[in-house]
Amino acid sequence: MTLFALRLATALALVPLAGVPSALSQAAFPDGAPSGGFSLSDGADHPLAGRVWSVARSAFVPPAEVEQVVAGARFVLLGEIHDNPDHHALQARLLAAAAGEGARKPAVVLEMLPRDRQGDVDAYLVEGKGTAEGFGEALGWAESGWPDYAIYRPVIEVAVAQGLPVVAGDTPREERRRIAAEGMSVLGADEVAALRLSEPLGEAADAVMLDTLFDGHCGMMPREALTPLVAVQRLRDARLADAMISAGGDGAVLIAGSGHVRKDLGVPRYLAWRAPDAEAVAVGFVEVREGESDPALYAGGTADVPPPYDYLWFTPRKDRGDPCEGLKERFGGKK
Repeated sequence: MTLFALRLATALALVPLAGVPSALSQAAFPDGAPSGGFSLSDGADHPLAGRVWSVARSAFVPPAEVEQVVAGARFVLLGEIHDNPDHHALQARLLAAAAGEGARKPAVVLEMLPRDRQGDVDAYLVEGKGTAEGFGEALGWAESGWPDYAIYRPVIEVAVAQGLPVVAGDTPREERRRIAAEGMSVLGADEVAALRLSEPLGEAADAVMLDTLFDGHCGMMPREALTPLVAVQRLRDARLADAMISAGGDGAVLIAGSGHVRKDLGVPRYLAWRAPDAEAVAVGFVEVREGESDPALYAGGTADVPPPYDYLWFTPRKDRGDPCEGLKERFGGKK
């Protein structure tokens, strides 16, 4: 039995199976809020907020189970909604669990930094002189287009305190533009094969990816115009997987948007193709929705298809207003 399997078996022994009576009620599970509580209030009183759902067992589990599982997995994928501070606080919690008492040094792979910034990351953190407080300014985070560095800082605090490698994992913008304009062939056949970009995701996954891009553009761009972006998304997932695999024997923890963490079409597919024997766990942090209390219907789950993650961890939601308003102005209100 592998260490991962042993840890998982231990965790499962603490959890009542669905439908089996137990003295341990769901209400007795430890709190799934960050230390200090949730920072967002909208939906904090929702029945799912702070609870963790095991997709495989269709059951709520204690957060301690997830902490045990990530401690034994070579690859840990933590999917966020980018501007939700509670998601980053919980990512920091699980990153600390993955590192354990310090004997293991998993790399922290960041979607937020493209690969061509690795030199800047290393220059700042060299010899342990860099700080989490100064990391954002040193990397020009405020000009990057990502949400405020302050909400990502808990993740970097754990990385710095534990001496974990920080890896810039995403595809640089120029490479994305080339792929969108010219297709995967610009990478060359050898690199396409090495990254497993020649492997088909399948029609269902391709359709989900295109639907996600269409919805993300608020239905204001024709689907055919978005098809090149499917190739870009695939390349980004493949590059993030490559960064995780290249991290070495202590493994890696991916900090990325929840779409990249999906097991059906995201980074886990490339990990499975390239490192099929490696243990991996995907956690999706999910905002609760008013009036929806069935955990199986979140994060892409339907009555027939389960959510494409190992665990869903529910949090309050951030009030964003109508995210499509800006695009409506940009496209002149046309659909």
